[in-house]
Amino acid sequence: MTNYVLLVDDDAAVREALGQTLELAGLQPILASSFISARDHISPAFEGVVVSDIRMQGKDGFALLAFAQEIDVDLPVVLLTGEGDVRMAVRGMSAGAFDFLEKPCDPKHFTEVVEKALKTRALVLENRRLKAQLDQAQHEKIGFLGVSSAAKRLREAIRRASRVATPVLICGEPGTGRGHVARLIEDLRGSGTIFKRFDCISPMDWGAAQQSLGLETILFCDVERLDVADQARLARFLTEHPNAPVYATGGSALEAEFQARRFNDTLFYALGVVRINVPPLAERTEDIPILFDKFLREEIDAGAYVTSMEGQAATRGLASLEWSGNLRALRNYAKRVAWGLNEQQVDASLKAQLERVERGILQDTLKRHNGNATEAALALGLPRKTLYDRMARLGIRPENFR
Repeated sequence: MTNYVLLVDDDAAVREALGQTLELAGLQPILASSFISARDHISPAFEGVVVSDIRMQGKDGFALLAFAQEIDVDLPVVLLTGEGDVRMAVRGMSAGAFDFLEKPCDPKHFTEVVEKALKTRALVLENRRLKAQLDQAQHEKIGFLGVSSAAKRLREAIRRASRVATPVLICGEPGTGRGHVARLIEDLRGSGTIFKRFDCISPMDWGAAQQSLGLETILFCDVERLDVADQARLARFLTEHPNAPVYATGGSALEAEFQARRFNDTLFYALGVVRINVPPLAERTEDIPILFDKFLREEIDAGAYVTSMEGQAATRGLASLEWSGNLRALRNYAKRVAWGLNEQQVDASLKAQLERVERGILQDTLKRHNGNATEAALALGLPRKTLYDRMARLGIRPENFR
């Protein structure tokens, strides 16, 4: 169980007395005399609770409560004040305080309230730990790499899609990994089947497709390219077999064709019971170095010899290129780099190179500290505000690393 108690009171005598009470109860008090000295101890990973006097010089206990809730809404905060201040109590509880105690506190009641708050905190942190383990296990099983919010949303969409037996429509730009997403969903469904792939170039070999429908897992690629007759045939089949193992990929043209009534609406809705949008790399730029490293390692496993320095130089080059391609283009670039076929040399500006180095350092530090900005700032020797300013300038969000 967590047993740290951040005790905040600007009265030194009261602070010391309550600290001794906590120590006698086997708890570990962290004494602070003000909002300023207390705030750096508060983080989503803090293994303890906050006990704060309300009336303090400078920012008061309500300001500390608001700050704690902004950092971690599940962090229990117990507020202290003088006798008989009912309005304070009501305001504190309505603002989200865990509990409210009057000074002078009965030592037994004081420790009981604090221990109750600590048990609540321990349960929250344990649930987060288990969820993180589950997310990591699912991440590894799903195999869709990335720390960006877009990558996390896509992994969750893949998980949801795997729970229901229905056709899946996967939309996105060419080269974003739409077929890979279909494969991941099917793997999670546990069928172990191999896809039969049909490129929807009119006129399609409908006879071959019809022989496979219902018997094999089928992937229709660029389904918006089906001609009208094939759309009607496929719509009829899916109406009769709503749980058929059918996947379809579509691009931006699919929505336009549907809105213009040139795509069969019955087919659109039959395919789109589960609809997933695969984001382009432009919407998940922080994932590019991770994906590039993965592709580079695949080529190394295949026999390519890439030194660490060459790999790092190529990764830095991605930033100066302002990458606009998708997964297919990134994999191609990694292959060319790995086998010494990349003749394009990009001279990044000094500013771009420095920003790339700074971004890498900040991201690595946030990863090591599970997105805890306070701990990252301490590790880097930076004031917390300076770290946040730099992250904002580089488009880095600490929650993406939790």
